[in-house]
Amino acid sequence: MSYSTYSRSWKYHIPPNMVPWVNRYQKQFSLDEKIEKYRYEASKLDFLEELLMRNMDHCAEYIVSLLDFEDQLNCLVVCQLWNEFIGGHVFKRKVEALIDNDEGLQELAEQEQWNTGLYIPTTEVLDTSVYKKMLAKIFLLKDMWRCREPKAKRLFCDSFVLSIKTDDERIYCGLNNGCVQVWDLAYLGKLREQECHDKGVKCIDMNTKVFLTGSYDTTFKVWRKDDWSCVKTFPCHTDSVWDLRLHENSVATAGLDGTVIMYDFVSDYEINVRCYIQAHGDLVSAVDFGPDYLITGYEDANVGVWTLPAGQMIHSMEGHNGGVTGVQLQMNLAATSSYDATVRLWDVELGTCLKEFKEPISFCRCVAFHGMRLVCGDFGGNVHFWDISFSTTGKVQVDNHRTWECHQGHVVCIQLNACRIISGSRDRYVIVNDFWAKAMDQMNRRESKPAVKMSRFLRRPL
Repeated sequence: MSYSTYSRSWKYHIPPNMVPWVNRYQKQFSLDEKIEKYRYEASKLDFLEELLMRNMDHCAEYIVSLLDFEDQLNCLVVCQLWNEFIGGHVFKRKVEALIDNDEGLQELAEQEQWNTGLYIPTTEVLDTSVYKKMLAKIFLLKDMWRCREPKAKRLFCDSFVLSIKTDDERIYCGLNNGCVQVWDLAYLGKLREQECHDKGVKCIDMNTKVFLTGSYDTTFKVWRKDDWSCVKTFPCHTDSVWDLRLHENSVATAGLDGTVIMYDFVSDYEINVRCYIQAHGDLVSAVDFGPDYLITGYEDANVGVWTLPAGQMIHSMEGHNGGVTGVQLQMNLAATSSYDATVRLWDVELGTCLKEFKEPISFCRCVAFHGMRLVCGDFGGNVHFWDISFSTTGKVQVDNHRTWECHQGHVVCIQLNACRIISGSRDRYVIVNDFWAKAMDQMNRRESKPAVKMSRFLRRPL
């Protein structure tokens, strides 16, 4: 049989169900579909490009802002225009908005020197990819506070830790034996130790030039930071100095004699007494102040609000059922801790309690308030953390609560900033829970990890 005869016979004996499979690529060569595909490609528009060409940057920014950060990162690879607009303009505006609305991030931006690239035109920035890195660090840090474990560091002191104060480089610890120890925050080494009082150093604060100490021996002292010489001693209280606060050029001390004393710095190392406030018949256990208000906590469970500079009492806020152990003021909000095992948030202008936090099961010994975060330490050795926000109706709501079992003894002092929680205890330990260091460790680990090459077709690593 010839080839032509065979092919003709095969043609007429094809089963009906196999006819569509004879030319499986016939659609690929359809002219109508090619024309339709060309029309579709020609009709497509880049909405971002069209909006920017019409000077509708705000509309483009709003549309992109509806995406979460991960989707915005994916949009960077669409084209160069998208990369420049989102990675430069959108990310910069987002970083600035986050920092403006969070006091903790303002401190972090200053610490990391981000302000050099913010609040200036993007044309003056050499590398706009810094905004993507800033956002990645901010969101990773927020995630650390929300659900991940911090990097814990432990310092062992020679006596009970009664007070702590920290800056970006050092931790100052006031001990029960009357000494002050200074530790380096980076490598956790002791830098210096000196006996400053005859009895325990109950409270400590500092600025760039001096550090201040208050003691059970009833004295308040001012020390130079450079050579640790005592500049001045104030024997003004007749009982233990239980708390002190330094803000800008003003100082307040609270004593168990029921008196609050205000001081003013007239130079870097010279300080004078401004006034005495006989705050209460009972002992004053905690104090803090701002430009307009002074807040006092008492052993009889009341919280007093005083106007400054007049020094007139305007509110006596009731609510605690035990002695007030700690006070921290931030603008018109004040956080207090108490022996009734609760923490309360107050509006000092109105003199009302906004929220009561009942999660601790033991006496609350200290409290710290920074941005929209609160922490307290209790007698069980636990550190409690709350992330709060305000609803549209103005009510305080708890977005997150966490607890860490940090110490074997009473947590008697605590510090909080945007990066870490530092607590001191009667077990002689200072524990630094560093969320920023843990976040940076993860960032560096990701950057140092070699990129995995993926197959475009098999969708798996090569």
